[in-house]
Amino acid sequence: MKRPRQTVITPELLEYLEANFTAEDIFLKELNEEATVENFPQINITGYQANFLQFLVKSINAKNMLELGTLAGYSAISLIRAAGKNAKLLTVEKNKNHFEFAKNKIKQAGLAEQIEVINENAKDFVKNYQPTEKLDLIFIDADKSEYFNYLLALSPHLKKGGLFIADNAFAFGFLLDKNNYENPKSMLNFHKHLLSMDEYRTTLVPIGDGLLVSTKIK
Repeated sequence: MKRPRQTVITPELLEYLEANFTAEDIFLKELNEEATVENFPQINITGYQANFLQFLVKSINAKNMLELGTLAGYSAISLIRAAGKNAKLLTVEKNKNHFEFAKNKIKQAGLAEQIEVINENAKDFVKNYQPTEKLDLIFIDADKSEYFNYLLALSPHLKKGGLFIADNAFAFGFLLDKNNYENPKSMLNFHKHLLSMDEYRTTLVPIGDGLLVSTKIK
């Protein structure tokens, strides 16, 4: 029988991955635990996804970053830690409770001067966003049905060689489920449009719920 080319991530492999390739420290672990107590949805990136994002940040020496979808602040803190002292990150969160929680955690982490949190709907934010300098990296983890609109609105602000990264590329596992039509359909359309854009080179990294990683080549 032909051996599958894609290795299945068993619980044992996942445990190994989480133990050895993670960006999660005690602070982030406790942040997650507190967010769970506060009934936050358990949809933030994992420690090993954070490790991969930090790898990408380091690989392009990203210093000016934007995030859509702050949630508890886990990914924002992870990104800016990798970028270093001279980096800045603007993150947008529409939920008032999530905004307040994340802002407090960012302050506790000693990163309030580097991370600015805005309480606004990302859909409205991108319409009026005019940064003073080009972005090195954009990470989107907000309303999945708006991903392509976010890309169109933000692409002019991303420098050549910059990265556009989108979480939940597998639509929470329902990407190819024809019976769950809303999010999978919009995500599939996003894949299609992004792959057709000449100014981007795109890959799908199958970690967590999938990360679409695009580098701007034009």
